[in-house]
Amino acid sequence: MTPLLVLAALLALIAVLWLIGAGEPAYRLRSEKPVWFVALRAGDACALRPGARLLWSARTDFAFIGAAEPYWDRFLLVEGDAGSPLADKAFEDAYVARLRLFAPPKPALGVVRLLVASGVLTRPPTDTVATDAQALGFRADLMPSADAITTLMSKRADYAPAMVNFLSYFDKSKTNENESGRAAYRRYGAAAMRTVYRTGGRLLFYGAVMEVAHAAAGGPMAGAWNDIAAMRYPNPPAILSMEHVPAYRAALAHRDAGLERTVVVASTPD
Repeated sequence: MTPLLVLAALLALIAVLWLIGAGEPAYRLRSEKPVWFVALRAGDACALRPGARLLWSARTDFAFIGAAEPYWDRFLLVEGDAGSPLADKAFEDAYVARLRLFAPPKPALGVVRLLVASGVLTRPPTDTVATDAQALGFRADLMPSADAITTLMSKRADYAPAMVNFLSYFDKSKTNENESGRAAYRRYGAAAMRTVYRTGGRLLFYGAVMEVAHAAAGGPMAGAWNDIAAMRYPNPPAILSMEHVPAYRAALAHRDAGLERTVVVASTPD
């Protein structure tokens, strides 16, 4: 094969990978306008301001990590302008934050999708999954309780939850004083994202909190958050099967070192 043909084949492969990555939710949910994450309690009737556009929404099901109950009833991702995208205050409580969205490079997402589809990255087994994550040796407050796992596994086999993560980092990593908590968590996050895709899941969105237009008045989500992220999984066992991937289990030490607190809520997208 001539060098010109090799170059053409390489460019064609990159283009295919770019197109695959561009079709992922992490890119479909992006916008040139400000993007706002909204959590509502007793606020189904809330109207959006003129010009605001709903990008994604979900109804909460149960708290999976960091809380006994979900507190919120509904999550929204909204494209809007400056200020809160909510047109009224027809809610009991709300958390409204402008996010700066991040996503892996499109070709990188395409590579992961291709490796999973081709079987190079195999799916973790789901026939045996941990029912007591507290016994795995990692920080208990960052792992689901046995009750939360029981609730997850009691769902229908086709239950495909979107796990919404509220994330707050230590100023410095607990294991490396020269590294920030956010940087330590991102090392975990890279391994976690690859593993999510191996389970058949998808990254929906990941964003840094840039501005809070309405802070939560109470509940387990009160206080400051650094990032908000959401991943969707194909079924309940897929979530717990991540523990079977050695690279993911090794990365949990970075999560424990960088993450000060988290709340993870299972939800059903509309």
